[in-house]
Amino acid sequence: MLGVSWCPLIVLLAHLYTTPSALELDNTDPPPTSPIITAGPPAPSSQHPSPASQSTAPLHNPPTDTEVPQEAANDPSDPSGRPRKRRRRSSSLHESRTTPGRASASKQQQQQRQPKRRRAQAQDTTPDAPPEPIMRLEHTHEHRTRPSTNGSSANGSSPHTNGSSAKSSTETNGYHTNGHVEEAVTVRRQHDPSPFFGHDREEVTRILLQSLSDLGYHGAAKLLSSESGYELEIPSVAAFRSAVQQGQWEEAEALLFGAEAAELDGGVLLGNGHGQGHPSRRKSRASFGSQNGYARQGLPLAEGADTTQMKFGLRQQKYLELLDNRELNAALNVLRNELTPLKRDIGRLHALSSLMMCQSPNDLRMQAEWDGAEGDSRSLLLSEISKSISPSVMIPEHRLATLFTAVQEEQILGCRYHNTTAQPSLYTDHDCPAEEFPLQTFTELRNHSDEVWHVEFSHDGTMLATAGKDGLVCVYDTRNYSLRHEIREHDRNISGDNSKGVCYVAFSPDHQYLISCAQNNEFVVINVRDGRRVAHADHFDYPVTTAAWLPDSQTFVVGTQDSRRPLGLYSLRSATAATSTSSSSSSSSSVVRNNEIHSWRDPPWDSTLAINPTSFRITDCAVSPDGSRLVATTIDYRILVYDLGSRCKVAEWAMDDRLNSIAFGLDGTQLLLNMNEGRVLALSAGTGEVLMRYKGAKQGEFVIRSCFGGAGGNFVVSGSEDAKVCIWRRQTGQLVAALEAHGVGTVNAVAWHPAEEGVFASAGDDRRVRIWASAAAIRPPSAEAGAGASRTSLGYYGSAR
Repeated sequence: MLGVSWCPLIVLLAHLYTTPSALELDNTDPPPTSPIITAGPPAPSSQHPSPASQSTAPLHNPPTDTEVPQEAANDPSDPSGRPRKRRRRSSSLHESRTTPGRASASKQQQQQRQPKRRRAQAQDTTPDAPPEPIMRLEHTHEHRTRPSTNGSSANGSSPHTNGSSAKSSTETNGYHTNGHVEEAVTVRRQHDPSPFFGHDREEVTRILLQSLSDLGYHGAAKLLSSESGYELEIPSVAAFRSAVQQGQWEEAEALLFGAEAAELDGGVLLGNGHGQGHPSRRKSRASFGSQNGYARQGLPLAEGADTTQMKFGLRQQKYLELLDNRELNAALNVLRNELTPLKRDIGRLHALSSLMMCQSPNDLRMQAEWDGAEGDSRSLLLSEISKSISPSVMIPEHRLATLFTAVQEEQILGCRYHNTTAQPSLYTDHDCPAEEFPLQTFTELRNHSDEVWHVEFSHDGTMLATAGKDGLVCVYDTRNYSLRHEIREHDRNISGDNSKGVCYVAFSPDHQYLISCAQNNEFVVINVRDGRRVAHADHFDYPVTTAAWLPDSQTFVVGTQDSRRPLGLYSLRSATAATSTSSSSSSSSSVVRNNEIHSWRDPPWDSTLAINPTSFRITDCAVSPDGSRLVATTIDYRILVYDLGSRCKVAEWAMDDRLNSIAFGLDGTQLLLNMNEGRVLALSAGTGEVLMRYKGAKQGEFVIRSCFGGAGGNFVVSGSEDAKVCIWRRQTGQLVAALEAHGVGTVNAVAWHPAEEGVFASAGDDRRVRIWASAAAIRPPSAEAGAGASRTSLGYYGSAR
């Protein structure tokens, strides 16, 4: 009984062993969800089933071989999702029970399955093959189509494809093709190729993705990526960024340069090695495959990128971090075997090798001027290297903000009267009205009885000093331009009718002292708080023409036309000491006299010689805002540059005509030079190169002084021999205004208010000083202000004279 009952069961099991189970999935069903991002075509709609889904499930015959091949056993396209077992040949009993029709169907199914596997391996598709489903990492939105290249559209753009090529790439901009390249290309062609208001759609989208991330709107960036189908960076770029941030230096270098770059150590390869005339090579360079986790040929580089310098930066950071961790042997190995073979910056290599002697990490960081791995050093390194990577795959940092800044700067430069440090709005086009620019006379100062030769504001803008041919120095309170001091120190030493003229005045940086230089061969320093003399020098044989303070407000440089003492450094410190030690002494006993602490003369003065060779003579001088440089102009058309730390001459530039004045810009990088024949020039403070020429002023006989001014020092203002004041834009040389300023005669000097960007002063031969302001500032206060309104602002003074 038992034997009889088991026979049908054995036959049934054998039959089930060779036929598909009712629970087994059909081959056309989509594979399970995978974290791999794909760029396959959209999934078929349930309303339009494919022919395969409409037919019954095909029968599965066992393989004809004894064992299933290893490739088939590991075939991911197996719809069952279960491990495939080794199968033996079917028994004769089973073969006898298999009908001819079933055997024919099984054979037909096997023939259909094998070509599918071959197509998947060969990355080929046919119209009859069912489409692959869409899989996106952490996205539930429907996948959108995308263009085939990154940054190339009908309007033309980047030569790279954001690290992918249409046929040979296994990576795209954040997407993997999962072995269906031609299929993915077909989908990308369905993407809307039209530009976004004349701009490449993909570039705009990727820049928006970066900006949303910069703003901290990561959810919005994720949603935009899902909706658009674009990713910010390809996986290779993201992996490189991560490797640098995590200090995985070998991996970072392999991702950046690829395995093929190993033979390039020690050489400099400009760009990515592919010229514009070799598209096939560019395509090969842009084709990113994955080999052991690294890009085969590295990331495409920007035009002119120096690969050796990039390697040096990576390896230098690696070396410093090893030193910081006190792994001295490993650091020495990097220095010898990785940095030295690059043969780059031998001086820097010597400096790096000296860091091996540092006793502690703090000592290392201080000497190397480096903040360690936990500081900003890795981010700064990544930022620097990213400049050399092609922007088609690694967008420059904060790109949208950079574009906004460029637009704003262009609007500022195009705005004739823009005189504020505030950035214009992005909502509308920018244009400043003329009434906001200082084009109107606010008030006139008439205390001088002769030509006014010089004018200057104090550094905090609270005082204005004027000087002229009459020997008078006036100090005004700029709150209401009332006279604060009337100084006649140079009347004590008069040797002729015209010798008492004061040709230059300058406030100390702490606005406590004022120096005046006169034609009677002397200078005087007074304390502006009480008008008392604190320093004096009269050991010159020719007029004192100019002076410039150092940042300490205790030392200053004086220039003269005296051949023995043409340019000297003086100090007030002895006068300060005398004042503090003897408060009961008279004011005359506290005055320091002829306290020269250094003299620049070429050649130096030799007291043993009866007659010394003639030296240069100075017409003007200036000290840089940081006190590191001194520049001086000479009567023989030269500009001399000195280092104030070493007191040595570092440069000399010959000009072709008489030099009247020179001044530093606010940041110390530019010089403003006023020359004969009405030439006003902006020069590089480092090289003397002419950066801009400002045309419109007239000059041929008299000394005229110019200056930078306005918001950010973005304007140049100068006097002129035709009684006008000329104002230009510093960056463009555009003439903003030519103001009829002082009736007849020459406008000798101008000065821009350091705190009130809409105020400047001019001095002329008409014996007057004019204060200029905008119409908006001069306008009387509104009735709503009431009688109790404060009158400490320029805008509340009307046009009082």
